[in-house]
Amino acid sequence: MLLLLKLLVAPALVGAVTLSVRRWGPAIGGWLSGMPVVAGPVVVFMSIEQGTDFGARAAHATLTGLIGTVAFALTYARLSMRAPWYVCLLAGWVIFALVTAALYAIDPSLPVSLAGLVAASLAGPRLLPALAGQVVPVGSPRGDLALRLLATATLVLVLTAVADELGPTLSGLLNAFPVLSTIITAFTHAQHGSSPTIAFVRGFTRSIIGFGSFAFMLALTMVPLGLGWALVLAMVAQIVVSGITLRRSRRA
Repeated sequence: MLLLLKLLVAPALVGAVTLSVRRWGPAIGGWLSGMPVVAGPVVVFMSIEQGTDFGARAAHATLTGLIGTVAFALTYARLSMRAPWYVCLLAGWVIFALVTAALYAIDPSLPVSLAGLVAASLAGPRLLPALAGQVVPVGSPRGDLALRLLATATLVLVLTAVADELGPTLSGLLNAFPVLSTIITAFTHAQHGSSPTIAFVRGFTRSIIGFGSFAFMLALTMVPLGLGWALVLAMVAQIVVSGITLRRSRRA
């Protein structure tokens, strides 16, 4: 049953975000991608398999690693104006690896990790170039969605399979690997160019603090309250913070 959930939950959420991008455009898709679409289920699976103490520490590390995810997205968006998708992807992954290695060495506390992510979320949109005109929804080739779902399921299986060997801190940091943002930025850039990619990243960086609130609440409450109540509180925190960021994004 757990294996079935791994194969279905995260890919289904990725599919929903992908269809949202096509329906409402990359800016809204970027905001939706700031939710714990892939890494959230992975933390839950780790907690079920490895215990709540492991899960809480992994959630803390995931929150820390989201700073690297923002760095990946900003690097990709800036380079997308003058480089092909594969160059942007490689550069973004390198930046993510460097930032993650630095965070692993620093090992910031839970409040410091949250503060760092808030700072990155606020600074991110200001570091992106302005868009000329309105970015509208665009179509995608046949078979595109199936490939995204397959890539997502594979990454979820790999992350949860190696968690025991890596330990909670490294597993959590790697859990913040930009799975969804890698898939959508690369496909959007390759198929539709730089402007929709930048619009996606702008929405993503504005909303990632909602994901951070989810991970923060999991890390804070999982051990004393158990996985069930921690997950409920984390989802409430996600909804509240994401609602605030959506209002700010629409105003912007």
